[in-house]
Amino acid sequence: QSAAPPEQVEGSSKAEDLFLYTVKHVSLRKGQRMVLPVCETTIKYKDVYTLDIPFAPPPEMRQHFHGQQNQIDRLLAQPKFMHKIRLTNKSEFPLTTAPALIVRNDSVLAQSMMTYTAVGAATDLSITTAIDLKIKKKDKETARVPNAVTWQGDQYGKVDLDGSIALTNYSDKATDLEITRHVLGKVDSADHNGSAEMVNVIEDEGFSAEQLYPVWWNWYSWPHWWGHFNGIGRLTWKTSLAPKQSVDLGYKWHYFWR
Repeated sequence: QSAAPPEQVEGSSKAEDLFLYTVKHVSLRKGQRMVLPVCETTIKYKDVYTLDIPFAPPPEMRQHFHGQQNQIDRLLAQPKFMHKIRLTNKSEFPLTTAPALIVRNDSVLAQSMMTYTAVGAATDLSITTAIDLKIKKKDKETARVPNAVTWQGDQYGKVDLDGSIALTNYSDKATDLEITRHVLGKVDSADHNGSAEMVNVIEDEGFSAEQLYPVWWNWYSWPHWWGHFNGIGRLTWKTSLAPKQSVDLGYKWHYFWR
């Protein structure tokens, strides 16, 4: 590192979609290195805990998994909350895409990836799995109606289901929770002020939080009628949970099959 005082960023400008910082009067001898502070700013953040519960593959698909089925069942049965910090960029500059080191009280909490965040926008940085938030998901069939509808001469049965997500906060502080549950079929309702909506499976690739589609999605030959009757439903909740408090989030959905 040069023995001279560190240079300062003298200006910044935006050139189309690029944001450039200008540093003048910097010179290095051969072999020298320099760490150059670009800018320092204070940004407000909040702790959020997110949970994404994916849908299971159709029964006809499971026979192709062989030894992987037990592993898939365990992953679906044990969803985890992810602790994140949500940054709202109120500074004068955008946040650019780069690795981010998260430190608190001189201790490293995590290394995450900062994505581009314009001035006024918000972004989430993942920290770790929230081990003090426990989840228990339960789905049950409530009704089955044979030959519920007829289409192009074929009859289809209707299956109604109820689901619940039991959450318990074992930590010593209140937590802000964001829960997303996807189902194969059509969503009917969600309690506790939850949102129930259908996903555009052609254009909306955000129905899986960790990847665009489940690994098995393109392995399965979906019947030609499946999209006519069914689809992918999304249920979402935003709620707060006090220390040692529990809540049961309920929802209903149905699907057609033959």
